[in-house]
Amino acid sequence: MRLIEMLRRWLKANTWRYESQVLDYELFLPLIARLPLPWAYRLSDWRGAFNARHSRDWTELALGFPYIGERCAAAFRYMRPQASDEEIRRLLTQRYQMVARYELDGALATANRVAQFQIDLTPVKEALAQRTPGRGMVMLISHHDSVFVGMLALARCGVPVYLMTSDIVFDPRVHPSYRRFMRTWYASYEKHMNGVFRPTSSEGRRIFFGALANGALVVVASETPAARSPDKGTWVSWLGKRRKIADSAVRMAIETGSEMMAMQIRHVAPGQFVWSSSAMVDTQAFTHLPPALAREKVFAPLLAFLEQGVIAEPGLWWASHLLGEFENEDESDD
Repeated sequence: MRLIEMLRRWLKANTWRYESQVLDYELFLPLIARLPLPWAYRLSDWRGAFNARHSRDWTELALGFPYIGERCAAAFRYMRPQASDEEIRRLLTQRYQMVARYELDGALATANRVAQFQIDLTPVKEALAQRTPGRGMVMLISHHDSVFVGMLALARCGVPVYLMTSDIVFDPRVHPSYRRFMRTWYASYEKHMNGVFRPTSSEGRRIFFGALANGALVVVASETPAARSPDKGTWVSWLGKRRKIADSAVRMAIETGSEMMAMQIRHVAPGQFVWSSSAMVDTQAFTHLPPALAREKVFAPLLAFLEQGVIAEPGLWWASHLLGEFENEDESDD
């Protein structure tokens, strides 16, 4: 009887979709990560298109209902108001394909193949040459295109890289196979980032502050909504509106006297990437201003740089489902 009940449970749609992640992350991804890169990325695009059609984002599967597609489509319609339904569907498919490629990059790292990634380090070295010796740097990234490969580019230039990130992927509702995949992936990247320990943002405040005080480089993804609290976030222009954005990176940089920069990296061919960055921002140039205004002055040019990539290729912004969650200035005036 227990076996029959287990089979019935397995056959339920949501249960099957959730449990099928075992095959995805423990069989299919490791398999394609062993293929020649052109084949691997082609199969990754197929996997992403399949996930788009069947609402198979790891967050959707963890929560038990599809929502990513609807929210991403709304964001794409905001950014491309004249787009046809077909164009919105194309962008939505591209978004799932971007997540699949992001995960493939992780599987390739786990398979110890990141040495095959081709990155022109000239712009990376030019950007790092702008640093003031002895001062820390906070490097902003967005959830757009191949962010982890951008950190590898920094490490290849001899820079120890600390990553400040969320631990949401280790939420108990997330399938154990995905959690194992992410732990292995992060461990693989740490090995290639000069062996620097990657704590989560909730655990690592003391570590990050200490690293910046010693002149290290901390990378932070920072185009996400701020918590809805009067003392959280900074009002700054983002995608056509003033929005309240999570600002721990800026606060940390100002408090430690660190410099700031933003970076993007584009995947242009299988295993080939192009790195670019914003101008340097000296956080100490604004310390005479009221704190909220100082944070906005630091934040604005960095987000403007990241925004260019999102506007140019919105389908590669795999955090586009968060756009509707921002508190905007109109809401704050109500």
